[in-house]
Amino acid sequence: MILISVYRNSDKVIEQFVIEGHAHAADLGKDIVCAAVSALGQTTVLSLYQIADINIVYEIKKGYLRCKLPENLTGEELYKAKLLIDTMLLGLENIQKNYPQYIEIHDREV
Repeated sequence: MILISVYRNSDKVIEQFVIEGHAHAADLGKDIVCAAVSALGQTTVLSLYQIADINIVYEIKKGYLRCKLPENLTGEELYKAKLLIDTMLLGLENIQKNYPQYIEIHDREV
């Protein structure tokens, strides 16, 4: 099971997201669910860092991805981050609709 956790502050702004686990929908190397989730997560991290030029803190290892946004983002940085992360979530929610037995998404206010 892949667990996706989105953490928002009291203003409902995303502060970080974590993707962990494996779908086990197919044999290693043939699991399209894991591949799709990994591609979305890693592309979002790269986009935040390289395209939006936001100094994120991230960790990527086998079966785990964590991305934390810095505090005090400018309005423009916040807009870019929200756009990129919302796009990722849209893709992840679509995958979850098609493969609900393999993905859980939790969106939490901290």
